[in-house]
Amino acid sequence: MNEDGPDRSTAATSPRIDTHLHLTGVGTDDSGCWVSPAFQSRLTFQILRRIHGITTEQMEESADSDWVHLVSEIVDESEIDYAVALGFDGVYRADGSLDEERSQMIVPPSWVFRSCHDNDHLLPGPSVNPFRADAMERLEECVDGGAVLIKWLPMTQGIDLRHPKITDFYRLLAEAGIPLLVHMGGERTFATIDESLNDVTLLRAPLDAGVPVICAHTGTRILFSLEPDQLPTLRGMFDEYPHLWVDNSGMCNPGRYAHLPALAEDSRIWERTLYGSDFPVPSNAIYFTRELGVKEVFEMEWRERNPIQRDVEIKRALGYPDRTLSRAVDVLANLDRWLTPEELGRKAEGS
Repeated sequence: MNEDGPDRSTAATSPRIDTHLHLTGVGTDDSGCWVSPAFQSRLTFQILRRIHGITTEQMEESADSDWVHLVSEIVDESEIDYAVALGFDGVYRADGSLDEERSQMIVPPSWVFRSCHDNDHLLPGPSVNPFRADAMERLEECVDGGAVLIKWLPMTQGIDLRHPKITDFYRLLAEAGIPLLVHMGGERTFATIDESLNDVTLLRAPLDAGVPVICAHTGTRILFSLEPDQLPTLRGMFDEYPHLWVDNSGMCNPGRYAHLPALAEDSRIWERTLYGSDFPVPSNAIYFTRELGVKEVFEMEWRERNPIQRDVEIKRALGYPDRTLSRAVDVLANLDRWLTPEELGRKAEGS
């Protein structure tokens, strides 16, 4: 596809990858997952549980494996070939021990890898907090296991990207070519423990260390909040860092929808954009009636029941080129461990 020309809907033949899909779990199936009582009482948790019909019986017996099956099935039934299944780490004290009081959820790397080995459509995106006592050991296991990226949510996990303690962590990531997927911009699903860590300039630390970085949600702020607009800063950083990318996850919801039409038409943005759904965060077309028209919104909203496919079609209709769906093949690590030889061949051809 020619990204310089006006036609941005030509289908790419490289594998299409959702770089931002969440695993979750409560500890069934020997998963090692954990959710704090405080997080379980949050409205967002209750809403998502209701939307996806997770019963009390499942919460006690099979929720974790049921969730993996659900997300794999949704990916399989969409035009997406693979989705990066993201883990989640906790908050750690200065001595490297788990701070259970401030931690909200844990989806350990072991469950991420197990889920991906058992489901062909999932790629491992574990989360390792660099301040845990065994951080380097856990990271080395992720490198050896074939992680395609490492996920951080700094203002929820208490990760200061500038801290000198992370130097060796960055060095290993850079040597392995494994990107960091870093949440920047507002956060509403999880409680924030340090708002100062929501600052896109902090991404300079891993970028200067040679680590590829994917800035989640294109760094956009939550609508109607007092957060600063960080897009001008992020856009300026593209000139300095060719290994800085963004994803367009979590944009078709009440928190960010107003940003999406302009971003989809901004070539400076979409030339660095990787597709992300942010599932299970809801994605709906109803916010874009002015841009798409009532008929098209109706068709997307009511005829397309697959939430990832709907998200793809919304972003395509608003102007994101299909190249954003396949660009991750040039950014993610260790794809030779997870893609078929045929798919790797298509990647090598630059298609």
